[in-house]
Amino acid sequence: CDQCDYVATLQSSLNRHKQSIHEGIRYPCDHCNYDATCQTHLNRHKKSKHKGIRYPCDQCDYAATTYSSLKKHKKSIHEGIRYSCDQCDYVATLQSSLNRHKKSKHEGIRYPCDQCEYAATTSGSLQRHKQSKHEGIRYPCDQCEYAATTSSSLIKHKQSIHERIRYPCDQCDYAATTSGHLKTHKQSIHAGIRYFCDQ
Repeated sequence: CDQCDYVATLQSSLNRHKQSIHEGIRYPCDHCNYDATCQTHLNRHKKSKHKGIRYPCDQCDYAATTYSSLKKHKKSIHEGIRYSCDQCDYVATLQSSLNRHKKSKHEGIRYPCDQCEYAATTSGSLQRHKQSKHEGIRYPCDQCEYAATTSSSLIKHKQSIHERIRYPCDQCDYAATTSGHLKTHKQSIHAGIRYFCDQ
């Protein structure tokens, strides 16, 4: 390798080494938070951890890939459990979401980047910021030339472009490519919410 002391016996091994170590290419699992450094490792992970394992909900068609996800689904969807913020109108379906909300919105907890002026509201956001902005980590699409800076962006890309997943508006014929776009559409078109510049 012309960038470190690594020596390979095959050109393909050297290419893989450069991609994972020096170019920061990652292959994210679409079932959990695992990120592989090569496609082979991702395939092995999926086969051992996710292949055929499903936890079906006994009240609807939902099937989770982990038992803890099934429990969270039942609590938030079927039992209607909600976690209200005692300082504002925010309501979460998960306790962890409420805790994250309180830390970032009311306690002002920030996670500053040690390489620039950015300050994240969660440690996970800081980690994703560092990977995409400073380490150059990319998540390549296995169906086209697109490479995302975060695993969640890659999932959204695949759903929108390759799986053609749409989020239809229940008040008109509009269909969004992401749930966030649908929310923005409803707020601006149907609820009449506007954001005016104060300058």
